[in-house]
Amino acid sequence: MKLKLINIKYLLLFYIPLVAFTYLGINHYYNVVNDNQLEVIKTSAANDLNAKSILINEKFKSLTSDIDIIDWEYNKDFNKSTKPGRKDLEEFLQIFIDLQKSFRQIRFMNTSGFEILRVDFNVNNLSTSITQSDKLQDKSNRYYFIESKKLKKEEIYFSNIDLHMDFGVIEYPYKPVVRVVKKTYNQNKEYTGIVVVTYLMKDLFSKIKEQGNTEFTTFELTNENGNHLITEDETKNFNHLINNTDSLSLPKTNKDLWDKIQQNDFGNYTDKNNLYVFKKLVINSKSTGYNNYKDSKTLYLINRINLKKINNSNFTYLIYKWGIFSLLSIIILICILAIQNFNQKLQYQNKKLYDSNNELKKLRDKIQQTLNTKIDELKLTERKFYSIFNNAGVGIALTDLNGVPVFTNKKFNNTIGYAKDEIIKMEFKDFTHPEDLQSNLILFKKLVSQEINSFNIEKRYIRKDGVTIWVNIYASLLKDENNNIINIIAIINEITNLKDAQQETENLKRIIKSLNYIATVLNIKSIDDIAEINESVNLVEYIEKQSEDIIEANKVREELLKDLEYKNEELNNYAHIVSHDLKTPLRSIYTLFNWIEEDSENTLTEEGKMYTQLILDNLEKMESLISGILKYSKLDQSKMQEYNINTLDLVNDIVKLIPTPKSIQIKVNQNLPTIVSNKFRINQVFQNLLENAIKSIDKEIGIIEIGAKENTDSWEFYVKDNGKGIDKKYFKKIFELFQSIDGDDKNLGMGLSIVKKVIQFYNGKIWLESKVDEGTTFYFTLPKNQTKP
Repeated sequence: MKLKLINIKYLLLFYIPLVAFTYLGINHYYNVVNDNQLEVIKTSAANDLNAKSILINEKFKSLTSDIDIIDWEYNKDFNKSTKPGRKDLEEFLQIFIDLQKSFRQIRFMNTSGFEILRVDFNVNNLSTSITQSDKLQDKSNRYYFIESKKLKKEEIYFSNIDLHMDFGVIEYPYKPVVRVVKKTYNQNKEYTGIVVVTYLMKDLFSKIKEQGNTEFTTFELTNENGNHLITEDETKNFNHLINNTDSLSLPKTNKDLWDKIQQNDFGNYTDKNNLYVFKKLVINSKSTGYNNYKDSKTLYLINRINLKKINNSNFTYLIYKWGIFSLLSIIILICILAIQNFNQKLQYQNKKLYDSNNELKKLRDKIQQTLNTKIDELKLTERKFYSIFNNAGVGIALTDLNGVPVFTNKKFNNTIGYAKDEIIKMEFKDFTHPEDLQSNLILFKKLVSQEINSFNIEKRYIRKDGVTIWVNIYASLLKDENNNIINIIAIINEITNLKDAQQETENLKRIIKSLNYIATVLNIKSIDDIAEINESVNLVEYIEKQSEDIIEANKVREELLKDLEYKNEELNNYAHIVSHDLKTPLRSIYTLFNWIEEDSENTLTEEGKMYTQLILDNLEKMESLISGILKYSKLDQSKMQEYNINTLDLVNDIVKLIPTPKSIQIKVNQNLPTIVSNKFRINQVFQNLLENAIKSIDKEIGIIEIGAKENTDSWEFYVKDNGKGIDKKYFKKIFELFQSIDGDDKNLGMGLSIVKKVIQFYNGKIWLESKVDEGTTFYFTLPKNQTKP
């Protein structure tokens, strides 16, 4: 194939842009190198500040240990009630200063601020001396003595970093110092003065100035007010003390940098010529590890980076930059010429490949179209399945072989009250009622071991809000094509209303049975419509039959519940009718026997009086029973008005009305809240619990306490007594209708049943804690935001 010479036009068309891009790339690399150099210097400066912070903090930390040692020696050898060992203390302090070499003075002052002992260190000849008594000074006006008065026992105080003074005059040459102060006490724990250690900062300042310095950086240290302690310009150091002015402080000389430092504990700031890396150092109990240091001192460490020096040092990189650019320009020219030659050879091959590529492209497009269609069908199927699963009218859960839910639908989540992300962190036993757990675990293990393929049971769950609910659960295995278990699938239906309805039916049956018994005993025939009553009585059997049908056929559950509610209302009406018709003849009989007892007081024999009194007692018991039945049947009437009730006033009124033996003291806590409820229902709760507590007390001195505490969404009340207590085996029985455990004929066994019914009406909970012969505490909760069921 014949090759053509390169065309100059095409050469320039490619060469000029490539050279331009090459220059931009090299220039960018050159800038990155410069930036990296600056970043390395900045990082090094930041690390240097951290190291210097550690040095300063460690020095303050060591001073806390030193002053504790001096204070201990002072208490041991000098501050005793017996003859003091002053000589021993002076020798110890001289040895201590000789070892440290960085202490300027150690002084002891009395409570008036006057020096009683001072040991000085001469920095010129490195020797120590004891100050004579006539040269001891009064330091009561020095700020560190004034601040020491605020210290508590064992606490210490650090002074500001300032210049050492003698007789009120700053020493020259200047000696930066920091003082650490601690109160001293005698053996009687009486405040006797302070110990002051003056530490020379010269060595520390020299060390931190030299450490980490480079040709580009200089170090500065300021106090919390921005006054310079260490700078390159010596005239600025301690200018606020030497000249008593802050004109050279950082807030005055570089306000923008100071504002930046005040806003951040660590960072950097750049102006025209310098980059400042700064760090805030706080000396406190946390940094020193000394809990008795209650104050804090703030220092600002600054590394100033000279940008001009950095830029001037980059000349070598500039030479490399242009050398590499020239070399690459030549290489680009050679490459373009070679590429043009090679390109002509490829054109022929490209023509053949182009035709083949067109065929492959058509085949690829066809495959892609088919694949997209299948993916869309799969996504549609997945969405349909998820929609059916998640919106099903029953609760569905998939669990692993350990009983941990891996996926649940909305109905399941709403039934047990937990969010989806909460459920997947639990096991089914975490929300299964303890009494149902063991039997449920046995069935679950049989299902996992494939001894059975499924099971269907009724069980109880405990919702997130603590409420116990009943569910009908069907569990089975989900297997793959190889018959391996993938998951356990559980389907649940809540049947709490059915269970409650059955219980209510049983209670109403008991009431009707009791009323019929009373009517039979009294031989009362005055009920208006016997046929209608018999029909209502038969409703009990009908309702029971309907409840059983509900359990067997969940599809008609809602219709049967409505029917059950209607029948229960008829039973309540029947209870009112019977109770009213029974009370009238009872009152007549009671009045008649009272007349007999009064008129025949002198003629009745002792046996006759005994029988008369027995009849009167039984009449009172029967009337109380009827009244209790009436109260029990009225508790769940939704027409009863709800309003604000001050439970403190309500309980106090009940206490005044209930007959209470003088040996029993009733304490009502003043924290009882105001709630929204019906006064009749809440009155029944407190009255029955109080009467129950009074009856249970068998001790010479009885104590009953009523109180409450506030929870997040409810009020928790309690009634506590020191009575005879209740055995744990009767905890459930005492809340059942007509059940009594104390063998007292006057106890009808309705009080706690009424209490439980009221609490359940308001979606609350009731429970008790009791120890035999020690007493009982009944607890119950009422939601804050009352909503009628």
